[in-house]
Amino acid sequence: MMGTMAGAAVGAVAGTMAGNAIAGAMGGGDKEAEAKKAKEEEAKKAEAEAAALQKQLDDAKAKAEAARAAVK
Repeated sequence: MMGTMAGAAVGAVAGTMAGNAIAGAMGGGDKEAEAKKAKEEEAKKAEAEAAALQKQLDDAKAKAEAARAAVK
């Protein structure tokens, strides 16, 4: 009797885990796609910010070079 109950309990847990995995695979695709899209947008924003900062750096270097040239 105990073996049957333990087997049923294990089967229920395994069934629940399998059901959750299947549901996650079927329904989780949208969430994963949204998360991936959000990360891609975040990366694009970071790249744009890096490009803007690089331009500021280049401008500052040019100003410093011009100032040094004026002193000579």
